[in-house]
Amino acid sequence: MYITIAHQLYVVYLELTTRETAQRLKVHPSRVRALIGSGGLRARRVGSQWLVDADSVDRHAALIAGRATGRSMSPRIAWAAAAHVDGIADGLAASERYRIRRRLAGSRPTVETVQRWLSRRSDDIGRYRVGERDIPDLLASADVVASGVSAASHYGLGLGVGGAGDAYVSSQVRDRLVRDYALIPSDRGNLTLRVVDQGWHLATATAAENCRVAPRLITGVDLVDDADARTRRSGRAFDQRGTRLLGQVK
Repeated sequence: MYITIAHQLYVVYLELTTRETAQRLKVHPSRVRALIGSGGLRARRVGSQWLVDADSVDRHAALIAGRATGRSMSPRIAWAAAAHVDGIADGLAASERYRIRRRLAGSRPTVETVQRWLSRRSDDIGRYRVGERDIPDLLASADVVASGVSAASHYGLGLGVGGAGDAYVSSQVRDRLVRDYALIPSDRGNLTLRVVDQGWHLATATAAENCRVAPRLITGVDLVDDADARTRRSGRAFDQRGTRLLGQVK
């Protein structure tokens, strides 16, 4: 969650042990370790044990409770489907669009289902500490695509989290940003960089004021994945509208 102290924005993380996580998810501790290894749970190693981010545990529990089913879409199809919802050229062949319609036929996808479908939208995720004043300039780069909290205002959500950033970049651009802005890797950082090396984020981006933004479904899922509870709630409401549009793929 985010807190403000003396006009400075901080991200606060609550953490659970492996055993506490297993109890909350009602699984064996070995399953928790497997989820950590696959990236399904965010955690950091302290000595001989893992400390698991409580927000990521809550998000995984929501996926289970929501009975999110079905295979995740390939990265290209995930971005193309999200672009189609926004009326952006999606690059889908007629056969691919037909397969998506088949998947959606008779279903009422939940936010959790969409999370599962779009779970491969990035190749890697890194979190960094960056000066708040550098975030607008970083996001304005032509090869950076804002999402999550950084695209919220474009879609009328008005979350006002100016001290945090969320964006899609290629691995080459990420490395350049790390050098140019002296980014410090940190699980508790205020900047999230999501790596997509195939360029889908650039092909589906929309021009906004001072930056480019990801499609609404991508932005919404990233909001739902945020560490802040208020941001997640806004993301869920936003994505619920998007799931209705997803069912209209033609």
